Amino acid sequence: MTALAVPIKKGLQKSLNLLWLLVKIIIPVSCLVALLNHFGIMESIAGFFAPAMALFGLPGEATVALLLSFFVNFYAALGAITTMSLDSQQITVLAVMIGICHELPIETAVSSYTGLRIPAAATLRIFTALGAGLLLNLIYTLVGGG
Repeated sequence: MTALAVPIKKGLQKSLNLLWLLVKIIIPVSCLVALLNHFGIMESIAGFFAPAMALFGLPGEATVALLLSFFVNFYAALGAITTMSLDSQQITVLAVMIGICHELPIETAVSSYTGLRIPAAATLRIFTALGAGLLLNLIYTLVGGG
């Protein structure tokens, strides 16, 4: 039984460490976005970006989640998304865009090791995410998903 206890203990410790890392990212970002909402700043951001985000079927406030995912990480975006009221179509479009273009500074540096230049990699990922968001929203609109 002790041969099984060691890997279980190790696995639990790694899981708790990961959980703590996620808590340290998601909770502060959620609180920050909630504060932005409380003081009306999120409303200003949403209003400014609403016309552009409407192309993707997203509310203007989704800009915050996209920018956090682009320049910070998935988990910061998740913290922002938890404070928003999004339907399944909007979550899907946003998730696809985030999945394609997350952590730009780190991921583009990694892709440079393949021979792709950093500006080209970043531009490709941004335009692919935007194109996928547009296309997915168009598909949802055509089939009456939204």
